[in-house]
Amino acid sequence: MRIRILIFWFLVLLLLGRQTGYSQNAPVGRQTVTIREGSSAVLHANSAGASSYIWFKDGVLINGQKGNSIITATAGIYKVASINAQGCTSDLSEEIVVAILPLPSADISITKTSEKREVISNQVFDYHLLVRNNGKDDASGLTIKDNLPENLIFEKLSNPTEGNAYYDPIERTVKWDILQLPNGAFAELIISVRSKQHGLVSNAASVSANEADPNLTNNTSIDHKEIFGLKIPNVFTPNGDGKNDNFYLEHLEAFELNEVTVMNRWGSTVYQAQGYANDWNALGLSDGTYFYVVKVKNGKSDWMSYKGYVTVIR
Repeated sequence: MRIRILIFWFLVLLLLGRQTGYSQNAPVGRQTVTIREGSSAVLHANSAGASSYIWFKDGVLINGQKGNSIITATAGIYKVASINAQGCTSDLSEEIVVAILPLPSADISITKTSEKREVISNQVFDYHLLVRNNGKDDASGLTIKDNLPENLIFEKLSNPTEGNAYYDPIERTVKWDILQLPNGAFAELIISVRSKQHGLVSNAASVSANEADPNLTNNTSIDHKEIFGLKIPNVFTPNGDGKNDNFYLEHLEAFELNEVTVMNRWGSTVYQAQGYANDWNALGLSDGTYFYVVKVKNGKSDWMSYKGYVTVIR
């Protein structure tokens, strides 16, 4: 009686080795089938006249396995023999080595940073996204998401160095897809935004891939950016000593357009300028309290108004 083993793996039928019979002929050698961790292989024996089979793994009988096929997800060396109706047992089949490959893994990381310069409310600035594959295998199907907080207005995207990126205005999310990122490679994307008001803005970006990731702590990166507002003094001293002599608006240079109006306590305008250059020194006016309206804007954004009072003391 002759016997052969068939292996079914991912619907592929493999005929392995030559057949052995009851003549005690020696096997011709081993063959190997490799499967991924979490997968399984079907080993199928075929012997004419066989009524049952006995299976061995690493030289040890596998109890309870008498059929002509077994399913295994365990690495080892497998053999099988058949038994006919008269109780005769065939020689063992050729060796079949089942090898298990670990699932591919890729340590994908993302770093999100904002421009280091001082940023004023209503001013455009950039975020830089850096995605890197730290190993050990190539990464595929990378998905990067950056959800913009309410304090930021989306302006534009640069062309990423890898993949495709776009902005979803409904979800207020930048989405970036990369098909493949080899081991050791990196990709970059720049996101331009505009701040709506001053204060601390915290913004997070995340990345994922098809492969198992051994280190999930670097899959999210959060940037904290302090947005400054226009700083307007409530007192200045135009006494000619070279210190605090003018009505100085800090960060005014960050805005493309500005208008400044100063009024006395009776509501009469005592100073007005477009394109104010931080040069009003209350010349010809008496000491006291004055009221101001300062308007600033950048590009096509709306005017931002600041109202308050300033005291002149010489």
